[in-house]
Parts: sequence; C-alpha cells; structure tokens
Amino acid sequence: MKKLEIIVSQAIDEDFLHDCKVLKVAQHYTKSVGVLGSGYSVPKLGDEIWPQLNNHYMIVVEDEEMEAIKRIVNHLREIYPTEGIACFVSTVEAL
Repeated sequence: MKKLEIIVSQAIDEDFLHDCKVLKVAQHYTKSVGVLGSGYSVPKLGDEIWPQLNNHYMIVVEDEEMEAIKRIVNHLREIYPTEGIACFVSTVEAL
C-alpha cells in the first residue's frame, strides 16, 4: 500500500477531483482545505500579495491505483504549469 500526499492549488482542485471520479480512483481520502505554502509555483499564502490557497489530500491506495493518480497529477501539471500540484509517495502498512 502507498500513501499519497497531494498538495494542489485550489484553482485546479475541481479538475483533480473530476479526473479521480472519471478514473474511479481516490474514492476515499482525507482533505485539508486552505493550506498555505510556497513551493515551485506561485506562493499560496492567503494574503493580499499572494491570495490563493492550496488543498492537501492524504490518500492510501494499492499500487495500481497509485499509478492512475500519478497520471492525473502529471496531466494537470501539463495543462496548468503555473498553478502547482505536488505528490509525495510513501509506503504504509495498515494496522
């Protein structure tokens, strides 16, 4: 099993969820809304200068589902190169 932590600009969050629904992946997740951060795209700090925010997903999936989510992330990076989406993967064990 893999744990994916996905940080996505709120501007493309709907696209991420839509693509997951179409591919029937990431049906179970934990979502934090309005996350601040500064990565490799425009900062998302929720202030007057950088007003946008991010959302954070934690998703635990089998390897096959992870590959589909990786394709979604890469696709969104291609069509929205300045919005920002990051995905971090780690191996997990359910208790």
